[in-house]
Amino acid sequence: MNTSYPTRLASYEKIKQSNFKAKVLSYITHQHVQPSYDEYLMLNQALQSGDAPMDELLSWIMQNPKLHRRYFETALYQGLEQLPHEIPELSKFFHLVEQKPRWYDPQKMDDALQFIYRLGINNGLILRNVSLMAGYLYPGFNQPLILTGALKKQAAIRLGETTKWWIDITEPHGFERFSKGFTSTIFVRFIHSLVRHQLSKSEKWDAQTWGMPINQYDQAMTNIAFSSVVLLSSRALGVFPSRQEVDSFLHFWKYAGWLMGIEEKWLIDRESEGWKLMYWLPFAHPESDESSKILAKSLSKEPFEHSSAQVPLQQQKQLYRQHLDITQFFIGAKKMQRLGLKPRSVPWSAYTLFARNLVLYTGAKYSTKLNTSLIQQGRKLQKAGLDMYEHKGKRLASMH
Repeated sequence: MNTSYPTRLASYEKIKQSNFKAKVLSYITHQHVQPSYDEYLMLNQALQSGDAPMDELLSWIMQNPKLHRRYFETALYQGLEQLPHEIPELSKFFHLVEQKPRWYDPQKMDDALQFIYRLGINNGLILRNVSLMAGYLYPGFNQPLILTGALKKQAAIRLGETTKWWIDITEPHGFERFSKGFTSTIFVRFIHSLVRHQLSKSEKWDAQTWGMPINQYDQAMTNIAFSSVVLLSSRALGVFPSRQEVDSFLHFWKYAGWLMGIEEKWLIDRESEGWKLMYWLPFAHPESDESSKILAKSLSKEPFEHSSAQVPLQQQKQLYRQHLDITQFFIGAKKMQRLGLKPRSVPWSAYTLFARNLVLYTGAKYSTKLNTSLIQQGRKLQKAGLDMYEHKGKRLASMH
């Protein structure tokens, strides 16, 4: 057990102090949300741990970067049998990720897709304006972006890359061995390991403050941003999933997280487990800083990065206001200011979306035709959202 503590992590004495929020959340979720000392040590270890299987494979790749990366990409996109000879390092890794975990349930994966499609544009709006924007409040997530130069990228490019990956994994059979969802997830996992390798050797990386770049806890919280945060936020926007939909949706993201290299102890089966980990979030991150403002402002102005021929100026302005309204609806005016964003007087777009969703999704419970329409049109809207980015980030899963 690593007994050093990155300074980003609050002391156990501070974390264990009881407060009203902890008492309410513990009562609602029927668990103690404040970590025990063993959980605190587990959190500390996670902040200093990477992805052992991929990091081990990367060590081999870096022995002969050009040749070994070509072998890795051949194995990833064409299969181990297409290699010129057996390579134990590649066989070990791909035999691990090709074998589904014991808890994997294909029916839940299929059911999750139907719920995802039914969410339609709501899923993307939540991921962009709640999961991503609110995530910038926690600078531990921002450090790898700063030091790898990703801040210089247009927000549309970063958003396009993430949207492309999300569309790929949510296609039917998207996680089958040679589907784009599988290959793009493993490729992103490889890039994460490469960034860890490069930053860990860099004098610019402050390990005493931040721990390991793209560590287990930060990856787990990113996964929760795609799962628990979406479920919680969808209810606030007037969409109330059934227990079966919740269970299937969490299962989908549990497998996505597993394939991305998150250890099983950080993957969740119940929403309450996600809420507990989210309660820990402020203790594992210092207050928002200048990086928070830079990223937030960049993302807020993303609608204006599209060409006027593709997205008319009036629509760009409308999207700009809508995105800020939804963010403020969830995080409030004070946190908007912490992100360097000017609060709106009233977030009208969020209230309008809530009213629309409440009517449509309540009606769909009583109309099979309407429910089917929500699923079909929802997926069309999700793919149309990707088309907005033209070629920005759309090649992520097709790098072979």
